Amino acid sequence: MDISAVLSAVSMMAIIILFGVIVGITFAVTEESKHLLTIIILNIALPSIILNGIFTIEINDQLLSKMITLFLLSILFNTVGIGLGWMCAIVFGFRSVKSRKLAILAGLGNTGFIGIPVCTSLFGPSGGLLAAIFDAGLDVIVFTLVTVLLNKQGKFSLRSLKALLNLPIFAIVVGLTTAMIGYKPPILVKNLAAALANLAAPLAMLYIGLLISAFFKEKKELPIRFISISLLMKLLVFPLIMLAVLQWIPIANDLKLIALVEVSMPTFMIAAVLFARYGHDEGTAVMATVYSTMLSLLTIPLISYMASLIFN
Repeated sequence: MDISAVLSAVSMMAIIILFGVIVGITFAVTEESKHLLTIIILNIALPSIILNGIFTIEINDQLLSKMITLFLLSILFNTVGIGLGWMCAIVFGFRSVKSRKLAILAGLGNTGFIGIPVCTSLFGPSGGLLAAIFDAGLDVIVFTLVTVLLNKQGKFSLRSLKALLNLPIFAIVVGLTTAMIGYKPPILVKNLAAALANLAAPLAMLYIGLLISAFFKEKKELPIRFISISLLMKLLVFPLIMLAVLQWIPIANDLKLIALVEVSMPTFMIAAVLFARYGHDEGTAVMATVYSTMLSLLTIPLISYMASLIFN
């Protein structure tokens, strides 16, 4: 992994996030406008990254094998992340609901909203496609294991799986199906997917900037011990453990690097939505998301540099 490319990508992230903060401070940004921005990112930009990757690269047996491997690794790593977060919560004296919340915040990262654009920037269209596969694995964990942890009855509901029927997953299925049957989309469709794919990273960073500005305007009290433990686990301890584990897994280095970048992502943004849906304090999830995103601008280059020394 070219560390200069990582620093360049992270620096651009920071600058665009700063633009979002300035916009959020200068103008009155409504919840409706932020919601519209997330719809554009999740339903237009991210599916376009996936389709652009499929349209740009050749889908062969080797790539399909990599995709399956990364999907399984995602399910394994995200499950392990939650488990490590839960053990850490118990060690530091958190019990019941708080231990489960900390486990989720410490174990799961923003692999879609931020991870896919970052991997596309670092590894090209194939990196974006493989990152989307990793994010699909995280979605499976979110709408199965996480819903059980947050549900007061501790039960799994098939209705939660409906959330897996989203446009990024649809883009993966449709794109791979067309590629495997040998269909070649028109040039217009390819160019459109490429153009829309370029929207993902800037819009995602702008949204995070708006979220940060709104968060600091509200001046909420910070549960320092809870947040600091979850951030330490998410941004440093968990990625470093996975870095050590990946050295012993016999897979291609590009898969190792993509998996490592994905597990180094800050706390996933949908945590606030899930906490609110199941009657928990979504404010804690927002705090973890905001602070982990800001700190990840420092930790992502650090983890990437260590990975570059080992895997390149």
